[in-house]
Amino acid sequence: MRDKILQLIQTSPNLPPLPEILLGLQKLIDDPDCEVEDVYRLLKADAVLSGRLITLANSALFGGGRDETRNLEDAVVRLGMKQVMDLVYALELPKTFKKGKAFDQIEFWKHSMAVAFIARSLAKKVLTDLEDLESSFLAGLMHDVGILVLDNVISQEYFQFLTLKDLSSSDKPLEVLEEEEFKISHPEAGAEFMKKWWSLPPKVASAALAHHGKGPVKGETLTLNQVVSTANRIANMNEFKHPVTTAFEDSPEEGYLDAMEISPEELDIVVDTTVMGLMAAETLLRSR
Repeated sequence: MRDKILQLIQTSPNLPPLPEILLGLQKLIDDPDCEVEDVYRLLKADAVLSGRLITLANSALFGGGRDETRNLEDAVVRLGMKQVMDLVYALELPKTFKKGKAFDQIEFWKHSMAVAFIARSLAKKVLTDLEDLESSFLAGLMHDVGILVLDNVISQEYFQFLTLKDLSSSDKPLEVLEEEEFKISHPEAGAEFMKKWWSLPPKVASAALAHHGKGPVKGETLTLNQVVSTANRIANMNEFKHPVTTAFEDSPEEGYLDAMEISPEELDIVVDTTVMGLMAAETLLRSR
């Protein structure tokens, strides 16, 4: 089954290409001569997307509490081009995959956005590499995309796996059960998909592959993979649990806050801000 799945990831027509708006936006941002006005002109052609960007620009996650942003141009200036790119990913990617019947995709993307927001917040505090920092939101957003990939390329088999097996009572993590059933797990499927179809930064695919890996170790330089792994665990132990889950408890390692030099109070602020911000995000997801 593993070889079949890997082949389908390379060839399946059920896997979506990267949306045109993201291709165009990425091209602009990669252009050293690009200016904010260029991004504004591209985005304003999509009135729905523009309105949603304005909503998120005013949310707790992206500077809410200051003067309200009422138009797209102000939102782009407030957010900055890189953050605009991240938010367009967050708004457009949930529309790309077909909806399966085995789990709630709204809850799936809420979890993914929560991990993205937490990863970005942690990265600002602990990462020194600029590329890692700029990749943190997207790496968090994409960490579980392999679940959607498996649900698309082996729809019937994965539906049966999720619905006929009593996953919720298993003491094994989801990725282990997937390995036992299909000889491949969602982290690897997601990484392979991103490399083939979406040409995302290699660090984003690497973080997806390692998002169930080890967390921070005191005295060692922190990596983007560890930040995403920790953000995923923080999300799962708070109000952002994944809709595809088992009874396995994957809590952060003991002493992880000390290793990251983050206080419990700082983490509480990150979690509370994420809770408030996801209220706006959920409304947008349900209206797509």
